[in-house]
Amino acid sequence: MLKSLVLVLGCLPFLLLPRSLSGADTARSPVSSPVLGFDVQPEGPSIRIATIRKSGAEGAVVTAAHKSFRVWFPKGQRKPQALFSFKPIDLTKHMGMACDIANTGREPVRVYGELNENMWVAGYVVVPPGQTRTLYIFLQRKEFSPAFADAAFKGMNGIPGGEMKLWPEAEVDPASIGNLAVFLVLPQGAADIAVSNIRPFGASQPPDEKALAGNFFPFIDRYGQLKYKEWPGKVHSDEGLKAAARAEAADLAAHQGPKGLDEYGGWAAGPRLPATGHFRVERYQGKWWLGHPAGRLFWSNGMDCVRFDMPTRIEGRERYFETPAPAGDFLARNLEVKYGKDWRPVVLGLVGQRLRSWGINTIGSWSEDVVMEQHKVPYTAIFHSGDGLGKKIEPESAEWYEALRQKLTNAAARLNNDPWCIGFFVDNEIHASEDPAWWETYYRHVSALAKEVLPNKLYLGSRLDFHDFPDSASGRIDIARLAAKYTDVVSFNQYRFTLDEFHWAEGIDRPVIVGEFHFGALDRGLLHTGLRMVVNQEQRADAYRHFVTSALLNPLIVGAHWFQLYDEPTTGRGDGENYQIGFLDVCDQPYAETIAASRDVGYHLYEIRNSGT
Repeated sequence: MLKSLVLVLGCLPFLLLPRSLSGADTARSPVSSPVLGFDVQPEGPSIRIATIRKSGAEGAVVTAAHKSFRVWFPKGQRKPQALFSFKPIDLTKHMGMACDIANTGREPVRVYGELNENMWVAGYVVVPPGQTRTLYIFLQRKEFSPAFADAAFKGMNGIPGGEMKLWPEAEVDPASIGNLAVFLVLPQGAADIAVSNIRPFGASQPPDEKALAGNFFPFIDRYGQLKYKEWPGKVHSDEGLKAAARAEAADLAAHQGPKGLDEYGGWAAGPRLPATGHFRVERYQGKWWLGHPAGRLFWSNGMDCVRFDMPTRIEGRERYFETPAPAGDFLARNLEVKYGKDWRPVVLGLVGQRLRSWGINTIGSWSEDVVMEQHKVPYTAIFHSGDGLGKKIEPESAEWYEALRQKLTNAAARLNNDPWCIGFFVDNEIHASEDPAWWETYYRHVSALAKEVLPNKLYLGSRLDFHDFPDSASGRIDIARLAAKYTDVVSFNQYRFTLDEFHWAEGIDRPVIVGEFHFGALDRGLLHTGLRMVVNQEQRADAYRHFVTSALLNPLIVGAHWFQLYDEPTTGRGDGENYQIGFLDVCDQPYAETIAASRDVGYHLYEIRNSGT
């Protein structure tokens, strides 16, 4: 049981650190237009702290120094935290909140932060010993601050000027920000940090009505990119697209993929287990694994949405675009310019080469059938049981049951005897019920159909969106327990910064696969970060590297799949998402920093997984 302590500091002024000591060497996004880009200015003023509540083991210390608060965390705690509370402040005109973290210890420290105790309004920073770095946390808003924004930027979750929205549970009211939590996750040693200069950062400045009535529109260029911003690799001409293709070809030739893998991407030098001709689950030396058709151990390092259609809506928004793409698909038009009119076979041929070069060994959900059928990379399938019934999932309905049976039966002819198919998910992030009894009926029926119709393939569950697991409410723990009872592998979508603390409740023992995760930034022309916010591409690469490594080191987890191959459109997909979450942008250009991180992990996948055994 965690214990808490309240330290009352109402009369203590919260002082600024000198800029020379407050993270001036922090890696930041390039300063850009305060209207259209990520700019940390203005910063401040510093906020007066009223109370601090700490959680953790007895012996943790929070003390007020002259210009900062010193926080000492002992090792061995799962998530020790210091919560800095203050009189609620209005950050409506700001992009978020920042603070400086000084590491006075001897080892690097990874420090996380949340606003208003909301896990979705969060950030992190890695601080080397003896140095100071800035922790930035971007706001996710309930609504855009200018009343005209929704009408001016229809169907966009992120808009010019730095404002971003998510769903209601994932947002905070920027007019009432009252605390900042600073915490570690499963620290392996004691950590000694100083927290100072808690302050707002960045100007939230969507274009005003005068600008919108003037010459602001169109704001999207012929390639689907934001006009009013520059960034490394931005395309300005058709020749630029073709030059990028030549540059990537040279990069792929220089990085042909990790050594020591067999044809399926399994651990060639690892133990040889019985070959069954299909994927299965194995426990080896205390860790869960997948076993592949030839009997080698396999860890699924995956990529979702390996597909080449990424349209945005044109109708009713024609003024947004310099030159609207046919059917709103700027990606398809760019691919045609880049590779020629018959571009699809060229891009399909690149898929296996790219994934291999990046260290990715699995094609994840919502990928094109033609990609999976190349049999160059193992893949997972996904089915949706509510289709055809108003998208309702009704596990007690005979109609629902028979419709799902027919869907799985139709797929079985293609999948059941395909050794490259790892298994299949049924449904994604179900919100139909929080009642465990409903879920037991659901899982029991789907599991029975899976064993009957697709007996050679792993049933990978329903991709639970319990992102705070294992700190979820007790009902959700019960649902996860039922998933473990009926599935071969329990799937969670895990939009978080680390899986270090992921563990099962007592009595559950099943392997886990992460169906989705991603990180995004605002420094490359996109207007929303996605579900996990980072400062720039360098931090995005660090976040990727750490997340996948934490999954590899977790004995329960047998795979993690990044969502998704391409960025979402700058002006949003059908539901408004316009996230910087691709390995490739709308011009089919790789994000070099993320690719490098993917290679760092993917080229050493089995060394990392096997470490500490």
